[in-house]
Formats: sequence, C-alpha cells, structure tokens
Amino acid sequence: MGWFTNRKPIDDQTKPLSKASRKQCWDSRDSFFACLDKIGVENALDPENAAQIQTHCAKQESTFNNDCATSWIKYFKEKRVVDIKRERMIAKLESEGAQRVDLGYVGSAATPPSHRK
Repeated sequence: MGWFTNRKPIDDQTKPLSKASRKQCWDSRDSFFACLDKIGVENALDPENAAQIQTHCAKQESTFNNDCATSWIKYFKEKRVVDIKRERMIAKLESEGAQRVDLGYVGSAATPPSHRK
C-alpha cells in the first residue's frame, strides 16, 4: 500500500472474502438500501441526494462502506438503479397487457438447453 491510499483490508484482492464477510456486506447493503427506500432515494450515487442520505442514512451508509469492498459498493449502488428501472419497465409492460414468458434458464443459474450434455 502507498502513502496516500485509502484502501481497506477487505479491498485486498489477493485474499478471497470469507462467506461470513460476504454475508456481512450483503446485510449492510440491505440495511442501507432499506433506509434509501424509506426516504425515497433511488440513486445513491447522484450528488443531489447526498445531503438527504447524510441526514437520514449516514449510519447505514457508513456500515455499508466499512463492510464491503470498495468495488462492490459502487457495483451495488449502480445495480440498484438498474434493478429499479427494470422493475418499473416490467410493471409498465404488464399494466399494458404484456405477459412474462418463462424461458426456464434466463436469469437463473441453470444451464441453457443448448449447452447441456
């Protein structure tokens, strides 16, 4: 580590994260995102929301930032926005009469039929 780095031990990519530390990160993320939901903030990366987040969710955000790798924090915040937009689009389409089609393997851990032996 250099003199001016602000890296956390959890950011050390030479050591895999334990199951317990991953769970702690996910729990902290869920707590922070629940707080964001309560105050109606979707995008935690938007500077316009910073004051509201600091006022209402500072403790949860601090815990999230301490419990998760830096790269995960940005990823989770970006994914939250994408997931919210996706769910809105699905709800809009369903309200217009669209129906979900279950392809059986898309979005799941299952192997697509074309790759099965």
